Amino acid sequence: MADTSRVWGGLLCVAILIVALVFLWGISLQSYWALALPVMAGFLGVLAMGFWIGWTILTIKTAPPAPETSSPSSGEGAKPSSSGSSAEEKKSA
Repeated sequence: MADTSRVWGGLLCVAILIVALVFLWGISLQSYWALALPVMAGFLGVLAMGFWIGWTILTIKTAPPAPETSSPSSGEGAKPSSSGSSAEEKKSA
């Protein structure tokens, strides 16, 4: 069975070489579009990432903060820690 990541990597390298050759050919023809299209693609890519970040911040689900409870000052009757055992139980163990 062939490693598909290597195949995709090879295809990506070939595609990049083709795009680079087309870009250099456009530059040699002194075409306006050879520079305008990559700049436009990059600018739109940055805008798309900014939109994605904003959308993520807008739609994130957050839990409401837990209500604050006052703990007894003497320490008696305090709830055990989240692990299910208090510090005194850990000392005796």
